[in-house]
Amino acid sequence: MRVVHLSCIAPPQIGGIGRVAAQDVAGLRSRGVDATLISPTMHPTFWHVGNAAALNIHRIINDLNEADVVHLHYPFYGTAGMIVRLRRRGVIKRLVMTLHMDATAGGFRGLYFDLHRRIAQPRILKMADALLVSSLEYARHSSYARFVDNRRMHELPFGVDEKQFSPALAAGSWQLAARHQSNPQLPATSYQLLFVGGMDTAHAFKGVDVLLRAMTQMPQNVTLTLVGDGNLRPSYEKLARGLGISSRVKFLGRVSENELPNIYRSADVFAFPSTNGAEAFGLAALEAQSSGVPVVASNLPGVRTVVANGETGFLVPPGDVEALAKRLHYLLDHDDVRHAMGHRARERVLERFTWTKYLEGLMNIYQKLLYQKLP
Repeated sequence: MRVVHLSCIAPPQIGGIGRVAAQDVAGLRSRGVDATLISPTMHPTFWHVGNAAALNIHRIINDLNEADVVHLHYPFYGTAGMIVRLRRRGVIKRLVMTLHMDATAGGFRGLYFDLHRRIAQPRILKMADALLVSSLEYARHSSYARFVDNRRMHELPFGVDEKQFSPALAAGSWQLAARHQSNPQLPATSYQLLFVGGMDTAHAFKGVDVLLRAMTQMPQNVTLTLVGDGNLRPSYEKLARGLGISSRVKFLGRVSENELPNIYRSADVFAFPSTNGAEAFGLAALEAQSSGVPVVASNLPGVRTVVANGETGFLVPPGDVEALAKRLHYLLDHDDVRHAMGHRARERVLERFTWTKYLEGLMNIYQKLLYQKLP
């Protein structure tokens, strides 16, 4: 089987779409599939603005024509329309689309996104042989809602590598062990909050500013570590200084995949304070839970499928500083609840969100497309 994935971004660029696309290709290759990832990062474009780009189709048309399946990660403004035209002409034999999220922005870009969703998007989605969503709940609350009852839409939750992201020791002790391994001088009574996510304009919805303001209500023995980078990071660092919390806030910037698991293990609670529907799932929240760390997240469609409220963490109203601070403080103040939720979080990932389960679902969809007609 030959499969070509198309994504608007790809590692080392920051973004969930690129991460999923790259992991898809790597996972498919590990199963013997001839899989290729094409993105503006590695291929020529006619134009490229932010995450939107028009790939030079003439340079990749042979790859698309020879593929058994072309898998488009959407949104991909500038390229999606061209791919659909090739599908209509028969150049692309089978088209699968992963619908990641509704892009949001202010000003002219926001107007463009809205116009695209109303006019172009319905035509684009109709040309796909299969539409994949991380959760039907998110799809029902998004611009994809009209396609939810279409039998071509399939729920396929993303997964994590449960071996890479795993608790280091027995429940209740791994966080302390990992933290003291990196900083033996840290007092045993200290607690650590963690955030992992992009800090560029495209990821302003991650809610870093909300988390920093909530941090002002945390006791002095609580520290916050933020992993991620982008053009907004200097403004967040300035905000931390202005709030008088910079001594308890550490911006690590980007870290390697090898470093990330231990960083998760060193945390007591993971914060996921996204502010709007541009957040459709929550891979970082899933990685934290796989590491045995409970999560306080925003109560958003899609995110609610990742974090089970009162079971693996808590959900709070998006943008509500007081509610976020209250739930973070509660978990830090109740060791038994925190440890129980961390343990259940790990169990739930193993039950529902492993990378193996995701790949099996993806391969099953491909196989049905190739050997029997999908509805």
